[in-house]
Amino acid sequence: MRAVESVKTNRPNCVEIIVVDDGSDTYPKAFLPEMNVSGVPVRVYGYKKNGGAQKARNLGIRRSKYRYIAFLDSDDAFFEKKIDIVLDSLSENPVDILFHSVKGMEKYAQLVEIWLKFFSWVIPLHWLITVFNPVVTPSLVLRRKQKLGLSLRFCEDWSYLLHYIEPNMTMKYLPENLSEVFRAVGSKGGISSAIWNMRKGEFYARSVLLKKNTFSNVIRYLFGSIFGGARILNDLIRLRYLK
Repeated sequence: MRAVESVKTNRPNCVEIIVVDDGSDTYPKAFLPEMNVSGVPVRVYGYKKNGGAQKARNLGIRRSKYRYIAFLDSDDAFFEKKIDIVLDSLSENPVDILFHSVKGMEKYAQLVEIWLKFFSWVIPLHWLITVFNPVVTPSLVLRRKQKLGLSLRFCEDWSYLLHYIEPNMTMKYLPENLSEVFRAVGSKGGISSAIWNMRKGEFYARSVLLKKNTFSNVIRYLFGSIFGGARILNDLIRLRYLK
């Protein structure tokens, strides 16, 4: 309910909430309202068996009707003015991908700002994301595209972006906090709580590049895999897999 009610806007006729139930014990349509407090319509779809985040997101995209998609996991929330700020930004400057800073994930914002200030002119986003994913899920807004048909259990959002982002795409970053995550990195059920599975997931995520059999994508895959190997070595030195 916190996530649904956090979708606030002065333009409810331009927004919809699509809830995808991925095989939970309680079907959310039984307790969710038809509209939230801002008058945004709530539509519920779901699967009887859990299929993973990517399958759920693909269903949400298929059922959506607007040009842009914003993602929000059930345990996160948008800030009150996020939707209207994003709508204004996209109205003034339509882009393919927009993301922003997130409260509780400030490290990612710092890395993005360093990249934008010093390296973005030589390392475009589609190359940066080969090495690591700087986009926190509740900050992501994408121009609607065909379903991606991916089904990873770890690093699923990273794989999603690796498949989505292309060299000619436009992007915009908003430096203010417009969403919040409530679970600390590494906490049970939170981001990267299963470090080894996450590291393996990173390699599986990059393998989506090989589905588009181009020389550039092969180089990106090899380039990213070198950094992935370096991260595993760093984990071993820090004994992270024994925790």
